[in-house]
Amino acid sequence: MTELPAALITYFADRERARAEAVATFLNALTDRERALVHDAAVMGYVRGSMHPRGEEIPLNAPIVADVINACFAFPDLYPAVNANFEDHRQTVEYLVQGQHPDGTWEQCSSASTDVKFAVERLAARRRMQPEFTFRLVRRTTTVVIEAAIEDPS
Repeated sequence: MTELPAALITYFADRERARAEAVATFLNALTDRERALVHDAAVMGYVRGSMHPRGEEIPLNAPIVADVINACFAFPDLYPAVNANFEDHRQTVEYLVQGQHPDGTWEQCSSASTDVKFAVERLAARRRMQPEFTFRLVRRTTTVVIEAAIEDPS
């Protein structure tokens, strides 16, 4: 058997490392909920959809997710959501105080602030003013993706 040239082996290793970094970057950019949805769908798709040989061990979840995302990158036309190139992607994190009703539901009782320290102070003030009620500080993450719906033909 002929050995591969060292330059080709290095190239393959570099490409494998770059693909792994692309997968990690993609997964790290997701919100917790998006990551969970991708995780569940990828793992379920892999386990249910593959013709896994009987008696062989099924890989752990993290390698399964990475393998599926890597496959999506290999076939961008088949997986446009994973390969979408959005023009703008913004994420806003806001903090606000909620109060609990007697029936257990929660309602917003302060305006939102991007300053967590200010929001914590607001929570403490609300608890001092109304000690008989239950309050909590919540974080609201809003992700906005802006993409062109219609390209200007001119």
